[in-house]
Order: sequence, then structure tokens, then C-alpha cells
Amino acid sequence: MKTYRYRVPTTVHLKEGAIQNLFACFPPLGRRPLIVCGHHSARTTGALEVLLRQMPEAIVFEDVEANPSDTTCERGAAFCRQRGCDWIMGLGGGSPIDAAKAIALLAPHGGLCRDYYAQAPDTALPLVAIPTTAGTGSEVTPYSVLVDTTEKAKRTLRGEMLFPRHAILDPLLTVSMPRAVTIATGLDALSQGMEGLVSRFSTEVGDVLALEVCRLVKQWLPVAVQAPENVEARGQMLHAAMLSGCVIAQSRTTLVHSLGYYYTLEFGIAHGLANALLLAPVFRYNARHAPDKVAALAAALGVRCPATPDAAAGAITRAIHALLGELGVSPAAEDAGVRTDRLPEFAAQIYQDRSRFTTQPGDPNEEDVRQFFLDSAEGA
Repeated sequence: MKTYRYRVPTTVHLKEGAIQNLFACFPPLGRRPLIVCGHHSARTTGALEVLLRQMPEAIVFEDVEANPSDTTCERGAAFCRQRGCDWIMGLGGGSPIDAAKAIALLAPHGGLCRDYYAQAPDTALPLVAIPTTAGTGSEVTPYSVLVDTTEKAKRTLRGEMLFPRHAILDPLLTVSMPRAVTIATGLDALSQGMEGLVSRFSTEVGDVLALEVCRLVKQWLPVAVQAPENVEARGQMLHAAMLSGCVIAQSRTTLVHSLGYYYTLEFGIAHGLANALLLAPVFRYNARHAPDKVAALAAALGVRCPATPDAAAGAITRAIHALLGELGVSPAAEDAGVRTDRLPEFAAQIYQDRSRFTTQPGDPNEEDVRQFFLDSAEGA
């Protein structure tokens, strides 16, 4: 019997209209909250106004960019201290929530983000997460993924102190998501579920949740894309994203995420879409090392096959391409703006960083990594 440890201490509240009566979900966690959000969406959706009516003493920090940087989080932490805020609320997609986590860590301790990548303190300001997208699952993970502006790479803060105390999942907040954001964030949830299942740190509990994530995304993401005001579809996708967060909170992600960061940082491709464009090539490789798991993933996505390496590799490719086709997304990363002449350079760089391979099944060599990129570019 496989041994595992499984802990998600966040209390999740999934309810239509939940933010209209926020403190029916949880009591205030301090005297003055800092609301961390992005430049526009929190105001345009009306969510920020709803929160400020209930928390007139709240202070707003709305400088978070699409991929939050270490310097933005450091400014946010200084602002938090200056304004005397004693708890944090992250409102928005994964970026504001990740930034809110970093601010919650830095505000009481000082210093720079880079001081804590290797080892973080065991305390942080109390945090509540309110996602307005359905993808990252950051509302239930102990991770904050940031852009290190010195190294021009994504780095991660991690530790149990970064688990939000509460996650408020209100599907009405996601109804206004643009089509492209709905697709990209939904595909991020799919990628996290798939990667979590095959990770070297997968758990028995997480495996069950990961397959459910795939089934939910297969059923409900096309509905959310085609009928954006369908509250049931929006709620199901919030649920799927949260489950995907519960999976990677234990298992972490695999090489797909590490490769996808290059597409995002170099070509501006949305994080979830970047991951999705790499799923078929990487999971064909995974089928050599975990054919039973890859076959189970293919079945959850609607394509059943024997649990053999060749059958699983073919089935998972067909399943991923079919879902992308249903969403109107080309599987070829070239069509999203990826330049193939840069791919060998990326493969060489990532192969030198062995920490990126800790969770990945098998032992891919540099040629394997280069082929993942090339197959992704071609949509193979």
C-alpha cells in the first residue's frame, strides 16, 4: 500500500452570491484587511465595490500584473505595513492570489522575495482567497509563483503558512471572464490534474481528485466557453479548479509547467494555454513510464484504451486534441506565436536545472525535452 501525507487546511465555501454576505462564511481575521487585486477586473466586475461596502476600513493594493513580479510583491508588503493592515484578501485570478500570498509572507518579516525561495518563515498574515477565474487552484495551495526580475524566470515561494485560511468560490464572479481567459484558465486546471496524477509525489487521495478534474473539465469547460452566463458551468469549473489545487498542493506539478513558463515569459502565451500545448508530447512520454495512469486520464477525457504504453500514448493525444478542437484552439504552439528557432535554447537551459525534473516520471534527456518542444510547436 502506498504511503502518503495529505493536508489542505483551507476552508472552502462554494456558493452562488457568496461575496454578498462575506462574513456569513467566516469572521473577520483582523482589524484592517489589505485587498490585493489586479489593475482592472476587480473593479469592472463590481466585486471590489461589493467587498468595500462590507469592509469600509479595507485598504486596496491593485497593482498586480498578469504574471506577478517579486518587486510588485515587495512594494505591496511595504504598503501593507505602512497602512497598518493585519490580514490579507486576494481577489482575482491566480496572479493576485499568488501576490497576496507573497505580501502576507513579506509584510510581517520584511526582506525580499528571493530571501525566502529556499526557506520561508513558518508564519504569515492571515489570508482569504477569492478567485475570479477558474484555473490555478491557488486558493487551496501553499505556493506563490512569481517572476524573479533579476533572473527573468519564474520562482516559487512555498510553505504551509501560504495556505489561505478561507477560499470563497462564487461562480457569479467568473461569469464575465472573456472567452480566451475561460479557455486558458480551464486548461490550467486540466494540466494540474493530469500532472498531479503522474507526479512522483502523487497521492492516493489526489489521484481520485485528479481524474475527477479531468471529467469535469471535459464536460463543463466547453459549456462555460459556449454559454458564458451558465452559472452551473461556471460553478463546476470553479470546483474543478479548486480540486486541481488540492491535487498539486501535495504532488506539485511536473515538467509541463516548467516548459510552459518559457512560452509565457518569452512569447506572452497565457499560462494555462502554454501548458495545454505541451500536454500531448509530454504525456506520450509519460505513457512509457505510467501507462495505467495515462490510460485512466484518457478515459476520463472520453477516450478509452488498454493500459499499454503505445495505446495510452495514442489515446491521450487524441483526447487532448479533441478537447482543444472543441474549444477552437489549435494544438500547434506555432499558431500561438512560438518561434521554433528558440526551442533548442530553451531545452538546453531547462535540462541544466535538474530541480525541474524532481516530480517528472522517467528520466528525460535533453533530446527528449527538445522533442517535447518541437512536437508541441507542430501540434503533434
